[in-house]
Order: sequence, then structure tokens, then C-alpha cells
Amino acid sequence: MDDKTKAVLLRCARVYISTKNWQKALVEYRSLYADFPDDPLITEPLARCYLETGNLFKAREMYDRVAAEYTAKGDTIKADRVKADIAKYFPNV
Repeated sequence: MDDKTKAVLLRCARVYISTKNWQKALVEYRSLYADFPDDPLITEPLARCYLETGNLFKAREMYDRVAAEYTAKGDTIKADRVKADIAKYFPNV
């Protein structure tokens, strides 16, 4: 996928999220994730889409992954924010 296509898909996905059209956002982010699995700007909203569509197993998997991505990049503030989201959304796990 080229950068122009990535930008268009990201724009569409963000519009779908802003309108709470989680199913369409999920389709766009899954497409982006296939080509950019280590990009937290894709993984984090993908996790949210899974959460909002009721796929808690995939949501947790993606949230754990994005926390690890931010940690690996040395961005502890974002990693801690994601870990707080994990604690909020998955308190019993």
C-alpha cells in the first residue's frame, strides 16, 4: 500500500469513528493493519473498534500490542495511557 492510499484509508476510518460507525471503521483499520502491523496510530484505533463491536478478545490483544509498541518506541506516556485504558476496559483480566 502506498502512502496516498494509507492517508485516504486513515481519513475514512477516522470519519467512521467520529460518526461511531464502528463496523466500517473496523474494516478500514483491519485493511491498514494488514500492511502496517507495527504502527500504533493504526493498532490503537483498531483495538477501540474491536471493543466497540464486542470482540473483547481481539480488543484486549490489540490494546496489549499497542502498549508494547509505544513501550518499544520509548513513549512511556502513551504506553501508560493505553495501560490505563486496559485496566478500565478489562478490570477483571
